[in-house]
Amino acid sequence: MSNRTAAGLVAAWLVICAGASRADGAPVISVGPYTVSTTSPFLVPIVVSDAEPLIAWSFGLAYDPADLQINDPASLDLFGRPVTEGEFFAAGAPFNVLVPGVIVLDSNTFLQTGTLFGVEGSYGGFDPAPSGNGVLAYIEFVTTATGNGTSTIRVTAPSTTTAVPEPSAVLLLASALGACASRRLFTRHRASH
Repeated sequence: MSNRTAAGLVAAWLVICAGASRADGAPVISVGPYTVSTTSPFLVPIVVSDAEPLIAWSFGLAYDPADLQINDPASLDLFGRPVTEGEFFAAGAPFNVLVPGVIVLDSNTFLQTGTLFGVEGSYGGFDPAPSGNGVLAYIEFVTTATGNGTSTIRVTAPSTTTAVPEPSAVLLLASALGACASRRLFTRHRASH
């Protein structure tokens, strides 16, 4: 095995270990299907699809504040929140972490500007992190007095972190590369004598 080949293998493995997204299989975070209510709050699911063992995620939202708004936390009870955890990380409860993000308000009017940012979740379970498709979070919305809730809600700045290979897999690769290097040195040493 040439040094160039060994270096290429190591570089490829480091990319895999870093959890780099692959274009063909990167998890996708999007708005799931929901039913609008003009008379009461309604939940909008934020879903993930094609997730490999997912250990953390984050996203923001953009929406039309003239049509709908995130249900203001001030109007909820002591334990109510407009952002709640979905079922995707259910196996990690109660050790998961959910950061509900920040609803951006206009500095003069204190009305919503149509931006939610910094919603984050991380898996805290002892079982392996989940894979596949599911609901990451629910966002509670209400329509405005003049809105009907039909405007688009868009996910912004989605990010996912997948599980890295186990240390034993890294050791296995290191020992294989070491064996290749030893064989090459042995072959060179024999050829020179």
